[in-house]
Amino acid sequence: MFKSILAVSEGGPDAAMSFKLATRVAGIFDGTVDALHLPVGPAGGMAGGLAMSGEAMPLIMNIDDERLEARAKESKAQYDAIVAPVKGATYSAAETATLDTMVAMGRCSDVIVLGRPGADPENVAPATVEAAIYECARPVMIAPPTAATGAFANVIVAWNGSFQAARAVEYSLPFLAKAAQVTILVVGSTPDDVGASYLARNLGRQGIKTVVDAIDPGAVSGRARGRALLDYTHGKGSDLLVMGAYGRGQVLSFLGMGGATGKVISSCRVPLLMAH
Repeated sequence: MFKSILAVSEGGPDAAMSFKLATRVAGIFDGTVDALHLPVGPAGGMAGGLAMSGEAMPLIMNIDDERLEARAKESKAQYDAIVAPVKGATYSAAETATLDTMVAMGRCSDVIVLGRPGADPENVAPATVEAAIYECARPVMIAPPTAATGAFANVIVAWNGSFQAARAVEYSLPFLAKAAQVTILVVGSTPDDVGASYLARNLGRQGIKTVVDAIDPGAVSGRARGRALLDYTHGKGSDLLVMGAYGRGQVLSFLGMGGATGKVISSCRVPLLMAH
C-alpha cells in the first residue's frame, strides 16, 4: 500500500502536477505526502553519476538567485494550497537540496511522484525523473498537466514479459486490486510469446480480473511503439498506465531514455506508473 508518497517539485509547472497526483493517491490509500522542493540548477544536477545534458545546462545556469527564490516560493505556495490539508503531510526545502536528497528520501518512500518533464521552459534537463526511475528503487508516477480526481478505475498494463514490466506490475498491485477494469496490453508481440496468460492467471488468483489485448504497430521505432501504446491508452479512456522503464545512459537528448520510454513519459495524458 502507498502510505508514504514523496512528491517532488522544482518550483515550476511540475509543482501543481506532482502535488495534485500525490494528494489523489494519498486519499485513495489513506496515506500521506512528503513534499520536496529541489532547486533548479547545478546544485540539483548530479546524483549517482547522472549529469544534466550539456544542451540544457546553459539555460538552467542563467536562472539567477532571485528567480530560484521565486521558484521555491512557488513550490511552497502550491504545497500550502494542495498538500498541507493532508493529514501528516510534510514539506522539505533547502538551498543545498540535491538529487541525492531526493534519492535518499525516495528509497524510504512507497512511491515517488513527479510532474511531467518538459513542461517547464526554465528546466529542460531530465535529470530528476531519470534519477527517480533509475536510482530510487521505487515505483515512480509521472503526473500529466491536466489533473483528474477519484479512483483509478480503468488501468492499462503494458506487458512484454521483461523484468522491468514484471517489477512495474508488482508495484502497481494496490492500484490493480482497486480497479474495476484491468487490461494487459501486449505491443508488437503475441500474448503467448510474452506469457500474458500466465500474468492474467496469477493476477486472477489475487482477485484481480483482467482482459488481454494486443496491438501490432509493425516494424517501427521505439518512439512509434510508444505512440501506439499512448493511442490505445487514451482511446480506452484509462485512468492509469503501468509500464516498465527501459534504457539508461548519458542524457544525450530529451529524457535520455529508451525511445518508447521517453515518448510515453513526455506525452501520456494520464498518470503513468513506471519501474526499472
